[in-house]
Amino acid sequence: MKLNELLYEGMEFNACTLETKDDGTKMYSPHGMRETEVDCYGCEGMAGKIEGYKCHWCKNTGKTKDWECDSPEMQVSNANGMAIIRDIIGQEPDYAGSIPPEKYPALRQKLIKMINVDKERESMYKQTTDQQGQMRVKQQGDVTTIGRGARMIDVGRSDEQILSYAQRLLEIIEYAMKNDLVVTWA
Repeated sequence: MKLNELLYEGMEFNACTLETKDDGTKMYSPHGMRETEVDCYGCEGMAGKIEGYKCHWCKNTGKTKDWECDSPEMQVSNANGMAIIRDIIGQEPDYAGSIPPEKYPALRQKLIKMINVDKERESMYKQTTDQQGQMRVKQQGDVTTIGRGARMIDVGRSDEQILSYAQRLLEIIEYAMKNDLVVTWA
């Protein structure tokens, strides 16, 4: 994981393999997942060049471990993930789950139609919203403070964004069909 990826919060859709661990627990892992050595993304080459600088990721070696996989994947926000699950996949939204392989052919057809027919994407459009949190009044002695909660802006979903989700999900579905895998999200 790269340093800028630490800021992402949301769901990741993958084509996965079901693995059984030594203790009998089962888990899905992205297909072809392997650990690799990469240039350190924490210090970006500064380790050893600045006196006293210590990188806790690479221990000043300039290299760190990262994971990569062969299968296509898609990272989206929780809100967009829930919309994809509900409006494209046609399942009850949840923060983690999988698509039964018997649904792949129909889902593939739906995605192809969404990609080629603009009107098929309209159900996922979302307008921009801007909400201000509740006003809070606090009295301390003779001083009255009026504060407001956080301002939340949802930028909505554009046609281009929905189209990119449909195209990427189609890649994931086709990869899963070709390699006999399960499409999951978490």
